[in-house]
Amino acid sequence: MSAAAAPSRRHWVIRLLVALVAALLLLVLLRRPLAAAAISASLRMVGAGDVKLDVTRASPWSVEMQNVGFTVRTQRFDAQRVTFQRPHWWSPTLGAVRVAGARVPVTLDGSDVNPWEWATYSGKAPAAAPAVAVPAEELSVDGVLIVGAAGQREEEVRVQFAAKLGAGNRWSGNLAASAPGFAAKLDGEFDHAKSALQFRVTDATIDLERWQGFITQMVVLPGGNWSLAGQLRGSAAGGYADGKLTLTGDVELSEGRFAFPQRNVTAAGVSAKFKFRDLDNFISEPGEVRIASLTAGEINTTNLELQLAFDTVERIAVLRATLDAFGGRLAAEPFKFFPRQNELEAVLLVDGLVVEQLLALAKDVPAKATGRVDGRVPLRIDGSGVRFGTGWLELKRGVYAEVQFNANGLLTRGMAPNSPQYAVMKKIEAGLLRLKLSQLRLDIRPPKAPAGRSAIIHLAGEPVDPEVKAPVMLDLNVNGAFEQLLNLGLDSRVSFGGK
Repeated sequence: MSAAAAPSRRHWVIRLLVALVAALLLLVLLRRPLAAAAISASLRMVGAGDVKLDVTRASPWSVEMQNVGFTVRTQRFDAQRVTFQRPHWWSPTLGAVRVAGARVPVTLDGSDVNPWEWATYSGKAPAAAPAVAVPAEELSVDGVLIVGAAGQREEEVRVQFAAKLGAGNRWSGNLAASAPGFAAKLDGEFDHAKSALQFRVTDATIDLERWQGFITQMVVLPGGNWSLAGQLRGSAAGGYADGKLTLTGDVELSEGRFAFPQRNVTAAGVSAKFKFRDLDNFISEPGEVRIASLTAGEINTTNLELQLAFDTVERIAVLRATLDAFGGRLAAEPFKFFPRQNELEAVLLVDGLVVEQLLALAKDVPAKATGRVDGRVPLRIDGSGVRFGTGWLELKRGVYAEVQFNANGLLTRGMAPNSPQYAVMKKIEAGLLRLKLSQLRLDIRPPKAPAGRSAIIHLAGEPVDPEVKAPVMLDLNVNGAFEQLLNLGLDSRVSFGGK
């Protein structure tokens, strides 16, 4: 080797070392821009847009970003700080991922498009996405969900989530969520190899009055606004595997109140307790419901007790129902209620209802009465209103009863004015004499009644005045819809007539 060649080789070695040092220096100087470019590109590859982030620290072992934000379809994600901590720089993993100050808006009532349910541009629903391996060993998130609905003030739900990868590619984690009037805890495990999830929800509580604005936005009742209050508590356990969800749970309501002004329905002192064997399809074991007071239209009831079971949201089996109303007690034979059709058929068993309170429902009835009645009354409620089936009410044994009429011609129609009974009957029908009843019976839609006759009232008695001896036996026919007599008062379709 010539003397000239040796210096030349040394020059090349020096140049190479200088180049390597320069390259390393350049990488050090550009590590944060390069990391930002790589992370931004990765987010865009998985469908994110409007990506913004500021890498404040970057090394083979850790990356720190601040003011992170991006959008997936219409869903926005933001975080104050995101860090990656890698135990080994050569491992193909992000290591421990920690997200602090996360803010994610969530719309509950569908007033914003759900980005996860979009169809493809071909009009076909997108296929379920396969499970994607998370390139990390730990993940933690501390932030808030900004819960919104049309016309409602936004609520911030604080969320703390932590998950860790264990043996067999199985993740385990827990989540805690809290807000004014709301709290819940969740823990679970996810088997990535089987795409199987198991989870449990505990200590879930919600103040219904605080969150009623969101609830009434999601559950729209026909007829106008409604309100509710009370404390709802619950727990649940379930899993998801092979495209099937299993979910069971317990739900308990206390101090409940409900008001539906447009339908004149109010309830107070509501409590309930149910065990659901299938929460996804809303199927429960028989549970108990108690209502201290319930008003529906002109009907006021108290001490309502129900035993019922949900058989999906479309059908409720009522096994037992009792309540106090009209001064007595009502019970119902087992029946089914179809909420979406607002339809039910039931048989009411009547015990000691006060006649005076029953007559208060029937406007313009030409009589006043006292006493109590027992009976059995079938009824059907659907979109067209209330319809009574073949049933009866009669005077309760051993109970004193009176009636006072105000219906001229009711008893003297067709009677000769010179009849010995005419003057007494005239006083009775004019309300000048009250009758002490020995018999009182109302037959609703009797089987052999002629067409157009919906009820027959039979009564027998004698004047309260012991000086007047004039036994009275009377049958009154209700011609027209009996329901119109109770609900709307007497009109052209309803009339009274003697036999």
